[in-house]
Amino acid sequence: MIGLGLLLLIIAGAGAYDAISSLLDAIGVHRPADDVLAASVIRMAVMVGACFVAALIIAFASIVFMRREFERRRRTEERLSRVLKTAEQAGDLITILEKRGRIEYVNRAVEQATGYTQKELLGKRSKPLVPWYPDEKTVQKMRVDVLSGNPFRAVLACRSKSGEQFFIQEHVTPLKDNRGNITRMLSTAREITRQKQLEERLDYLDNYDPLTGASNRRSFAELLRQEMAVLRNGDQLLSVMIMDIDRFKYINDLFGSEVGDEVLKRISETLRATVGKGDIVARLGSDEFGVIHRYGAHLIDTASIAEHIRRAITQKVMIGGQDIVMTVTMGIALFPDNGKDAKTLLKNADMALSRAKSQGRNTVQFYSTDMIDRISDFYFMEKRLFNALKNEEYLVLYQPYCDLSTKKIAGAEALIRWKSGDQDAVSPSKFIPTLEDTGMIIDVGEWVLRTACRQIKEWNRSNRNLSVAVNLSLLQFRHRNFIAMVSEAIRDMGIDPRNLTLELTESICIQDMDLTISLLKKLKQVGVSISVDDFGTGYSSLNYIKKLPVDNIKIDMSFIRDVAKDPDAASIITAITSLARSLQLTTIAEGVESEEQRNILHLLRCDLGQGFYFSPAVPASEFKKLLE
Repeated sequence: MIGLGLLLLIIAGAGAYDAISSLLDAIGVHRPADDVLAASVIRMAVMVGACFVAALIIAFASIVFMRREFERRRRTEERLSRVLKTAEQAGDLITILEKRGRIEYVNRAVEQATGYTQKELLGKRSKPLVPWYPDEKTVQKMRVDVLSGNPFRAVLACRSKSGEQFFIQEHVTPLKDNRGNITRMLSTAREITRQKQLEERLDYLDNYDPLTGASNRRSFAELLRQEMAVLRNGDQLLSVMIMDIDRFKYINDLFGSEVGDEVLKRISETLRATVGKGDIVARLGSDEFGVIHRYGAHLIDTASIAEHIRRAITQKVMIGGQDIVMTVTMGIALFPDNGKDAKTLLKNADMALSRAKSQGRNTVQFYSTDMIDRISDFYFMEKRLFNALKNEEYLVLYQPYCDLSTKKIAGAEALIRWKSGDQDAVSPSKFIPTLEDTGMIIDVGEWVLRTACRQIKEWNRSNRNLSVAVNLSLLQFRHRNFIAMVSEAIRDMGIDPRNLTLELTESICIQDMDLTISLLKKLKQVGVSISVDDFGTGYSSLNYIKKLPVDNIKIDMSFIRDVAKDPDAASIITAITSLARSLQLTTIAEGVESEEQRNILHLLRCDLGQGFYFSPAVPASEFKKLLE
């Protein structure tokens, strides 16, 4: 730069002298030819002056150039500072790697995610190049892709300095110089650990029940399809067991969801410990579980494991300070006999479960083809019953119960009948189960209760102070508005509540004794009488009756039928009447059909009798004639 400047100064000086000489010649200034010294002095002065001027120009130009260069560098440094400042504050992980493998820059997000400090990373050639990468193979793939000019994109499961796993979504691009040569690699990554954990959680929930850890219904169906595909050409067979925990809703309502959840976990643990090694356990719904069981050529294998499961679950356990009795009802379908695909097999197992429930609790039922016919009958019965109440197709008959000594009428039982169109009246045993299964029993039961209360009012107007008994189903008795509904019916009809008797079967009474006692006490506060129907059939000990706030005991007709010829039946009736008298309860014998039975029951100190011997159930108009 300096040599070039001196050269320019000399050239400029010489050029300036020649220019001045030419100017003097042009204006006629005389220059002696022999005046060499003067000419040299003048020439030198001109050259020096010109050089000085040129030096000033060059110095000025250099200052301008340097100032512009300084300003350019300052702006570049400011931009770089802003970029680095932004990178430091960025949430993404930013890393710059030199082509040969040294890390030149990491931002604060990298330090926070990996646990490595800048001091530990910068300028060091570590192996692997990026120490938080999952393995060397991934590092090499990244380098090959980027150094060949292509970006590298991946979701990586990385490890921090402490060994903790975290996930990043990374994008690495090549950085090139002015000539297009790759000199560095720029990595920008976003930590997606929480997103990945959420995805894994959602995937888990898509296949497993979060409470018990067992497979869920969707996963169960898929596993069943896989098992069926494996066994199609094999020697083994397969069964699907669908089971419900008996009375689980009452456990939840009485003791709370925490106790209910613990029951579900206990059931799941029991199933896993009971089934075979290759069997699959799933929770299919609220209190519904499923088991896929492989078995050999003999059906007894499935029957045996089903009974083993039922016995293992049937137990009394202490949960949350409460004694809980757990039982289970189970339906079973077999592959390939009961279905060639998973959907059919599950449907038939559910059908078998419904059949088992209709036969009682704590039972096991295998699927059979006649269930289709029964379900078809149920479906058409349901359709016919749907508008029966609205169309006034129900009627109430009254069957008297009489004093066994005087044969005088002491009260009546209200019995519902259903008469659709021109058909004969249908027995309650045929349509009541459908009303209970569909929930229509709530509205129909209220209609029967109000009809009976209205009849009590009619008889009271005729100076007939007669008690009428109304039967209750379990669904009615446990309905949350039942007590209020009874009180409202009595109030609306303006009757004495003592003239209304509510009948519950023994099986209803012994289900959840604490709840039963609580509800019966509330009914007693309303003022109604309580009667236990079918007494003596549902419980091994009769002493439980002492706990119940009841007024009457109705002795089941199975004992009455054999009382004249079976000494055991007579002994049971004697025990019941003795217990009732000690508790000041009235006894009513059901199914009295002969004078001989009446006489024996009277001798056995039974108070009242009901049956065809006295009268069948009749409409209210005919019952009035019986009273007269």
